[in-house]
Amino acid sequence: MSLLFRFQKYLLLIGIFSVFNGFAGQVQEKELVVLEEVQSQLNLQKEWTQYRYDSNVKECYLLFWVQRCMDKARVQLLKELKVIRDQEIALHDRQRLVNEAIKDEKDQLRIAEYQDPKKVQERANNRATYEEKQRLRAERAEELEERRKDAAKRAKENRQTSPLD
Repeated sequence: MSLLFRFQKYLLLIGIFSVFNGFAGQVQEKELVVLEEVQSQLNLQKEWTQYRYDSNVKECYLLFWVQRCMDKARVQLLKELKVIRDQEIALHDRQRLVNEAIKDEKDQLRIAEYQDPKKVQERANNRATYEEKQRLRAERAEELEERRKDAAKRAKENRQTSPLD
């Protein structure tokens, strides 16, 4: 339970700190690292809980009332896992909030970059350049098509005006 209390106290402090801090992205990245450490500690607690349960089950086989002993061990395991799971739920909720905040901040930066007047002007110039190139390409294609249509006529004229005749 003391880990849960410390974790909740930590979340409260980080929440207050990140509200007043202008560098929320850096704080949130650091907070994610700390939350990953807390998750690894919770995983370690789960492993130890499972180890204790397995040990208790082995000891139960030495007793006469095996099933009753195993039931008690199972109840104890479930109690301990519930405490750990409650901590994990709070941790995952906080991780979700931090990830959303990071995503929102990145989206805002992306939108601000997209609306930058220099970028807008550059995109407009690129679009105009592209349209001009497409127009020139279409003109060249039309000229080539006309030349192909007139190729037989020109060839006939060239044969008629040939100096070899």
